[in-house]
Amino acid sequence: MNKPTELAVALDFDRVSEAEAMIEALSGLPVVFKVGLELFTVAGPEWVRGLTSSGRRVFLDLKLHDIPNTVTKAILQIDRMGVEFTTVHLVGGRKMLDQIHRELPTPSRLKVLGISVLTSFSEEEWISNTEMLASSGSARGVHDSVMRFAGLASDHSAVSGMVCSPQEIVAIRKIHPDLYLMVPGIRPEGSEKNDQERVMTPAEASRAGASAIVVGRPITRSADPRKTAERILQDLS
Repeated sequence: MNKPTELAVALDFDRVSEAEAMIEALSGLPVVFKVGLELFTVAGPEWVRGLTSSGRRVFLDLKLHDIPNTVTKAILQIDRMGVEFTTVHLVGGRKMLDQIHRELPTPSRLKVLGISVLTSFSEEEWISNTEMLASSGSARGVHDSVMRFAGLASDHSAVSGMVCSPQEIVAIRKIHPDLYLMVPGIRPEGSEKNDQERVMTPAEASRAGASAIVVGRPITRSADPRKTAERILQDLS
C-alpha cells in the first residue's frame, strides 16, 4: 500500500446541529465524513448535497439491500448528491451489481463499496444467523464468508472496494492487493469496544493494509474531538 490510510469520521448523531458542530470542529483536517442511516433520515439529501458542494468528502453509508432495480435507482440518486463513497450489501448478488454497472454513469466520482459481514457480529452470532439460510445444512464462519464476498467485490466492475473488519485485512490483501478496504471497528488504545466485536487500533489497521478506517464515538464523544482526530491521523501517517 503506497497511499496513507485515510480517516473517515462517523457522524453518528440524531440532530443535524450536532453533526454540523462536529464538522466545524474538524474543519480543515483531511477527513471523510461518514453519514449513516440515522443522520440521513433526519438531514436528508439536500443537506448531503450541501456538504459535498462545500467541498467536504462524504461517505454515505446506507448499506443498501433490495431488489436490483430499487438499489440501482437509489445509487443513481446518491451519485447525483456528489458523495464519494456509498455501500451496498454484497449478499444482493451479481444481478444487482450488474445493473449498477450498466446504469451508473461513467466517469463517476462515486465509489460503491460492498458490505460483507458487519463488524457487530461475533463468530457465534454470524453462524447462528446464516445457518438457517445454508442449503447444505452447515453454516460458514465469518472469515470464510468475508473471503467469498471479497472475491465478488474484487471481480465485479461495479464495486470499487469493500467494507471489512480489521481481522480480515491481511487475508484479503494477500489475495486482492488492489481492493480498496474501508475498515470500521477501529478503537484507539484505551477506548471501549461499544457495539463492535472485531476491533483494532488505527496504527494496527494501517500497518495491516487498510485503505481507510472509520472512527466514530472515540472522536465524536471525546473531550477534544479535533485533538483526538489529529492524533489518529498521526498514527496513520
